[in-house]
Amino acid sequence: MERKKSYQELLKEYTMTQMQDDTRSTTMQTEVFLNSLLQKRREEQLRTDIDKALDEKDRDTFLKLSDELNRLLEK
Repeated sequence: MERKKSYQELLKEYTMTQMQDDTRSTTMQTEVFLNSLLQKRREEQLRTDIDKALDEKDRDTFLKLSDELNRLLEK
């Protein structure tokens, strides 16, 4: 015979489910935030390296880095 759950048991299960959902949501938000920081950092580094390539008149490096920056910005 199946035992019916008490109100406290149901409330506890509901609370645990909500906590798990909150944790998943926080984890996803954190991942999005960290990925955006990494992308911004990579963009800054590419711009610095592009400036250096221009200063050194290194056409090949400039073209390679510019292409990489353009691909990054298209995302």
